[in-house]
Amino acid sequence: MAAMPRKPAPPPAKPRRGRPPKPGGRTPQVEVQRAYRARLAAAGKVVRIVDANAVPVAGFDPAKDGIFEREMIASLREQLRIALSKMEVREEEVTRLRDRNAHLESELKLQERHLTNALKDKIALEQKLAQKPARRR
Repeated sequence: MAAMPRKPAPPPAKPRRGRPPKPGGRTPQVEVQRAYRARLAAAGKVVRIVDANAVPVAGFDPAKDGIFEREMIASLREQLRIALSKMEVREEEVTRLRDRNAHLESELKLQERHLTNALKDKIALEQKLAQKPARRR
């Protein structure tokens, strides 16, 4: 007679992590969950985990609904592209205006210097005229 193949021994249980429980202390939440699942299984009320993607949803057509999502993403992408291009144009405009303002400020200072010099010349001439009395011969 041939010998029956033996089943391999189950792997040794992993040691529990953390501090060992105190006698008469609080029961860990894991143990509470295990006891709850055991009571449900004994009552015949086993909770099953269901994959939401495997169950067909009424009124959901992946081909049609996926296209709407693609259209929404494409329109959002286009709106963002337009917004970025407007921002770039505005940044260029701000740079141009800053350069123009700097140029205009320098022109204004130059005109101010010319005006100040002309005013000084006028005052100097008036003072010369006031100092020299007109002599007629």
